Amino acid sequence: MRRVLAPAKVNLGLWILGKRPDGYHEILTIFHSVDLCDEITIKEGPLDVQTSTGIPREENLVYRALLEFGRRIGKMPEVSVFIHKNIPEGSGLGGGSSNVAVVLKAVNEMMGEPLDTEELKEIAGLISSDAPFFFECGTAVGRGRGELIEKVEALNLTVTLVIPPVKSSTKAVYSNVKEDHFSSMDIKKVLEALKEGSFDLLENKLGELACEMYPEIGEVVRFLRFLGLKPLVSGSGSAVFYIGSSSPELERGARLRGWRVVEVKSWPGV
Repeated sequence: MRRVLAPAKVNLGLWILGKRPDGYHEILTIFHSVDLCDEITIKEGPLDVQTSTGIPREENLVYRALLEFGRRIGKMPEVSVFIHKNIPEGSGLGGGSSNVAVVLKAVNEMMGEPLDTEELKEIAGLISSDAPFFFECGTAVGRGRGELIEKVEALNLTVTLVIPPVKSSTKAVYSNVKEDHFSSMDIKKVLEALKEGSFDLLENKLGELACEMYPEIGEVVRFLRFLGLKPLVSGSGSAVFYIGSSSPELERGARLRGWRVVEVKSWPGV
């Protein structure tokens, strides 16, 4: 039996560059892993994937990844996976993607490493655009659909997550992207500013759209701005975050509104 942790991520910035011929959007993003983790147990047994929140097996990204893994090696892995979910679903924190990467890596090791890391990343990228990042963690620039990863110097941050009780659909948010949401950014300039402790250049055009589609996300953003903070949406939401520690004022306001507040630290990469 093996127990592993699957960390969450935030998108410190996300820019939509345009529409691709394959129907996806070309993006530029800065991934950063944090220490809010799902807890995963892997045991020998008939192939199965279950979660504490009751995600149907056939809909679980990990199950789909293990089926593809089995097809690649010519033998289905005989493992039973249980995922205790601490990362909320539909929050833009990458829980499902992280689960895919961590489980693929662990199962590959348990089976004597029939595939190398690049082959595992290829499988992960087919299942979820964010998943290849979680083989590295730390801080990285994501390009393409988000699956092309360039690791950069890891940041050491305290981040406060504010999560309203709503699930955001990444597919639905992207389906509403228009040309006026397209933008570009000098990523080197953003990374240099981050190293100096400046967060002024950070933005998320996809997150702005999520605020329009899901009023609960917009309410979190407005409340954090009222407190004098710089809120950012992670991915397509629903989680909103800012860089810095939590405060009693925030926690009181969140309790009244039914929001979850989690203060997290950077999760070191490999």
